[in-house]
Amino acid sequence: MYHVFSDVEGLRIAVEMERRGEDFYRRAAKVSRAPETVSLLNDLADDEVLHGREFQRLYDQACARRGGCDEAYDSETNAYLSAIAADIVFPGGLMALRQAGFEDPAAVLKAAIASEKDSILFYTELAACARDAQARSTFEEIARQERGHLALLLNRLAEVSGQEVDKAGPMPER
Repeated sequence: MYHVFSDVEGLRIAVEMERRGEDFYRRAAKVSRAPETVSLLNDLADDEVLHGREFQRLYDQACARRGGCDEAYDSETNAYLSAIAADIVFPGGLMALRQAGFEDPAAVLKAAIASEKDSILFYTELAACARDAQARSTFEEIARQERGHLALLLNRLAEVSGQEVDKAGPMPER
């Protein structure tokens, strides 16, 4: 069984994904013992806050264009949208990161890169399925911003690992 959601719900998921990313990084920073990794995790969380604000702005604009959005989703819809976001952002949570090398900045960056790639694929698909040109443009803009964030993460990984990184980056393991 699946749920067909609207363009506005897709934007709501974008905001939720950023919120979940921030929460993930903040929780990971609390349990990490390596100062360099804690600093990296907090930086990544701060990036998610900035993205979340931008995506909230895009969501608010879409709602204004449509004459409003039903802001107050019922609890089932909120749970559903949160579950979609959870499947895209850091599947496996902190335990998956711990297995990858929880105290290692390179492992953290590789997990962040995989998450960005998944997000880009999700937003690209939303753009392709958008019902109107404005929604398509909004999802394309979100994907563009995420590609920019991906490039920054790849550069940071190259700095941390002291080597050149394939611009395609590590592929998510699924």
